[in-house]
Amino acid sequence: MAHTVYCPTKLIFSDDAGADLARELAGLGPGPVLTITDAGIAASGLLNRLLPALRAGERRVEVFADVPSNPDVAAVAAALAAAQAVGPAALVALGGGSPIDVAKSVSVLLTHPGMRWEDLQAGRAALQRAGVPLIAVPTTAGTGSEVSHVAVIAAADGFKRGVVHAALFPAVAIVDGGLALSLPPRLTAATGMDALVHAVEAYLGRRANPTMDLFALAALRAIVRRLPVAVAEPTNLEARRAMAQAAAWAGMAMDQAGLGLCHALCGPLSAHHELHHGLGNAVLLPAVLAFNARAIPAERWPALRHALGLPSDAAPDALHDWTVGFLRRIGLPTALRDLGLDGSTFDVLAAEAVRMAMIGNNVRPAGEAECLAVLAAAL
Repeated sequence: MAHTVYCPTKLIFSDDAGADLARELAGLGPGPVLTITDAGIAASGLLNRLLPALRAGERRVEVFADVPSNPDVAAVAAALAAAQAVGPAALVALGGGSPIDVAKSVSVLLTHPGMRWEDLQAGRAALQRAGVPLIAVPTTAGTGSEVSHVAVIAAADGFKRGVVHAALFPAVAIVDGGLALSLPPRLTAATGMDALVHAVEAYLGRRANPTMDLFALAALRAIVRRLPVAVAEPTNLEARRAMAQAAAWAGMAMDQAGLGLCHALCGPLSAHHELHHGLGNAVLLPAVLAFNARAIPAERWPALRHALGLPSDAAPDALHDWTVGFLRRIGLPTALRDLGLDGSTFDVLAAEAVRMAMIGNNVRPAGEAECLAVLAAAL
């Protein structure tokens, strides 16, 4: 099967993020650094823990810590203004997917004066140059944004629009599971499920390829084994490091092979209901897999079944019950009503889901009626 794999990000699986960060910044040369993060990370102590590495060599360091959980174009504009005031030689993104995506956006806007993120979203402008060097330091094991060339930002109308370009790849990603030791169990579970959905959708998607299959299946095997441990034993460093590595693998797989119906539905769901992205994906997954089961190619089922730990005689229609059981095992809800939804917004969610680019990569075609049926099944 002909396919192309391109991931220029230098990926460091680290046991000491501070030491690796100091070394990578030194390699980028002198000049100020802007760290882009969120208030939770700033309050958690993680930022203070890495400040000595950021300041090594008496480097000037500024911090923008106002990234919201679901960033929009206004958040990007605010971060860009902060960056322009600093004139950074490098950016450091510290946190989950939201700070990393905002930092990616700022990185390229800094080298394209006068361009707005809205112009890129609407196709009125195109990136012509590389961005300011960006080092991504994920603090959750889930989004995979540290190894992807897309930034998903809510437009002014609230619709989440991804911009895809090779210039959005971070220069370096430092993946240290030790940074997630303080992550609460529920957030550990939700971010871990985001990684699991990345891997499943990449493996089952129409753009699946043999190279990314390796990453997707390895990620699934690790997540199924290690996520319950990380949830039950938050300070288990071995489980945290295994999850951080699996999330990066799943991120590479979804970036190179694409996503599907679960993410297409979750974008509008999380935007309209202010839900955590990973939690939304987790609760949608049983119904999505039930919908997709009949379309899973027979030759791809054995490897997926084995990665999930299903018995050798299990058929694809076992995926729904397996997923519900796994969600219960890690303490997450299994239905949208558990999140306070009543179905009143489903028409809007379905209409927006079919506008999401990734829906075309789903293993089974889905239009607005199918999206409505899946949402009803997830309720």
